Amino acid sequence: MKIKNKIVLMFFCTIVGTAIVILLFNRSENIIHYANTFIRRFPQHVAQEKYKADLGYNSYYFAGSSNGKIYLGNSTAPLQVMELDTALTNRKTYKIIPNNKKLPFHSPKVKVFENNFYLFEGNVPYIFKGNIHDWNAKLVLSTGKYFSHLEPIDKDNVAVRFIDQKTGKSILGTTSLSHRLENHSEQLLQTQIDGIFDVDGSLHFDNNNNRIVYVYRYRNQYIVAHKNLKLDYRGNTIDTINKVQIKVAEVKSKNINTFSNPPLIVNKMSAVSDNLLYVNSNISGQYERDQLWKEASIIDVYDLRDHSYKSSFPIYKIGKSSMNSFTVVNKKLYAIIDDKIVCYKLLNHLTTRATLKNDN
Repeated sequence: MKIKNKIVLMFFCTIVGTAIVILLFNRSENIIHYANTFIRRFPQHVAQEKYKADLGYNSYYFAGSSNGKIYLGNSTAPLQVMELDTALTNRKTYKIIPNNKKLPFHSPKVKVFENNFYLFEGNVPYIFKGNIHDWNAKLVLSTGKYFSHLEPIDKDNVAVRFIDQKTGKSILGTTSLSHRLENHSEQLLQTQIDGIFDVDGSLHFDNNNNRIVYVYRYRNQYIVAHKNLKLDYRGNTIDTINKVQIKVAEVKSKNINTFSNPPLIVNKMSAVSDNLLYVNSNISGQYERDQLWKEASIIDVYDLRDHSYKSSFPIYKIGKSSMNSFTVVNKKLYAIIDDKIVCYKLLNHLTTRATLKNDN
């Protein structure tokens, strides 16, 4: 073969090879970003910013609401609670006074439900209970299974995510604080890999229909169950990630398991209010601009009455900071973004019945 022909052939192979590499790269990028086939609905002005306040620190989290007040816990001052009115203009700070200070207080959390509050740390485990009128906390539980999530369901009972002492896996259950009785279900959480990381998620209680709601973090599923832990139904978020995308490795020197690669987060955070489930999704759909995902956190809304997807809306960053956490109270969404708290009024269309069924 002549040198000229060899040069032409090499040039042609180079062009073809480069095209193949670019094609494979683009396909891999699509896989990484999960360019799903689902399409979100973004009606205009669903969430309208109404109020904003400076918290001073970025260590606050939502502890609950009661009687028109929003309550924030503080991870760096765990016995301190901030009370805000719904317009974020008036605030008060309270200090929880536990009646037993001998227990180890490493990273306790606070939940407010109606006129009661709960101070707890599942790694010990213990639960204190008190009234928000005086913030005196009485130890009501100091033995039992270790737990990682707690959500009040009435004044004497809480839903929890237990750690099964035999298998080491996570299970959903309830605890009676007055009778110190535990109930649990090994069937609600469905294991795909290890029963710990793969079933991680957010625990809620829907006051409107007295249901426990659990949203998986690494797959497109949520669970709705009765207070007696009987399954009502399993619902799906609109994305297509039904298998967890995580890899777990054992660190033998510390006798612990951890992620070997960064996991694919499907549902970052969630909230429940007025029969609606609000999910901060991490998965983009078709026709969604990359710029939108760089500028905002996306909230998808589902109707728990008919298992349907309703619509979506963005919560925009403040500066370079994304939303840390959020809650929904009386048709208003409150978001903590770095050291700010922002109130958004949600339009009335969210309270109407959904029209698009989610059949994933």
